[in-house]
Amino acid sequence: KQWYQRRVRGGLVLALIMLITGSINTISAKFADLQKTFGVDGCRSFDRSFDHPFFQSILMFIGEAGCLIVFHLSLALSKARGREVEEQAEFKPYIFLLPALCDLTATSMLYVGLSLTYASIAQMMRGSVIIFTGLLARVALGQRFQAHNIYGMAIIVIGLAFVGLSQVFKFPGDPDSLTATDPEARQPILGSVLILAAQLVVACQMIVEQKFISQYNVPSLQVVGWEGVWGLTASLLLNLILYFIPNLAFNIDPVIDDFMSSTVLNRTDPACNATAIKAILNHFENPIDGAYQIAHSWKLVVGSVGLILSIAVFNWSGVSVTSYLNATTRMIIDSLRTIVIWVFGLIVGWESKVAGRIGYELAGFVLLITGTFIYKEIVIAPALRRLDEWWLRRSGGGVGGEFLVDSDRLNASGIQAHRAPAQD
Repeated sequence: KQWYQRRVRGGLVLALIMLITGSINTISAKFADLQKTFGVDGCRSFDRSFDHPFFQSILMFIGEAGCLIVFHLSLALSKARGREVEEQAEFKPYIFLLPALCDLTATSMLYVGLSLTYASIAQMMRGSVIIFTGLLARVALGQRFQAHNIYGMAIIVIGLAFVGLSQVFKFPGDPDSLTATDPEARQPILGSVLILAAQLVVACQMIVEQKFISQYNVPSLQVVGWEGVWGLTASLLLNLILYFIPNLAFNIDPVIDDFMSSTVLNRTDPACNATAIKAILNHFENPIDGAYQIAHSWKLVVGSVGLILSIAVFNWSGVSVTSYLNATTRMIIDSLRTIVIWVFGLIVGWESKVAGRIGYELAGFVLLITGTFIYKEIVIAPALRRLDEWWLRRSGGGVGGEFLVDSDRLNASGIQAHRAPAQD
């Protein structure tokens, strides 16, 4: 009994760590997006926004690659203590390259989207990964659904619609131009679309892992680490390429307008001229400017370190908590994480406080949680069980669409990655 109590207490501590670090991950990224400081142009009297989503992906993969170090340290510690260690599976590290490229694509899109919309909306939109995973699994792997899977997905779609409409409708209390006066959500509709697209890529990654990697029986933390190594390598290369591509996607005129109208600008400083500022901004991504801004702002240092450490600890605790408790607990924690991010955003002023918009978001959140719990059989009413039995008789005994949802692992973006389970 004492052993069981200690195990439960240990699981609850890990669950709390997972909840805190998972929330910190999204909060740190959004916190960095909202900071302003001078850049590599050298004009110290003009602060610019930290607008470097692709550079943030480098930080994320540093944290994920750190999981490989944690894995080997844990393995060495177990051997030193004389514990029995499971024989390591043989595999070629390059098998993680394709999933890592998917991860990089999804992470980059996610951070661009996060910089354009509210943190809570970004977190809620991540729930769409179940829809994309289920549909791709049906097409690519021939999986069949039970009735509760289909009803759960339908409810999730309705929930996503409510969350999306909260960004489209104009509510009483909104300013005349929401995006022009709200730095926390400059382009919320575009941000939401990018986050949805990122979840489609995440779903593709799950299918790839299910089809090509699950056969190797690699420990989850080791998989995360290797994907981090490949993702970091590819992210560095991507940032180098984007540096030499002109910035055609984002309008830099507002920044130049702010520069020209600044009342604190030291106009006698040779570095403070619009041409120099424009040259720095005219890169699709400028990692040099990003690193320079971080080095000269303690707030950006806090946000960046928080990003790196939170993803590493989040992955470790996520893998551990499932071994102590169960995957259902993981799903509940992920739901609580959305609430924590949302409440934190409301307290610090990162979220819209317009009553109508909050109502739509709350309705969408409740529907997303309900649909997810039904899909995962966490909440199955007797009526749904009878529907499942009828569906199985009708389809000749199909396999449920759950195969990718009870993962013990996380992806680089700090999302509960509903991937194919790897045996630890």
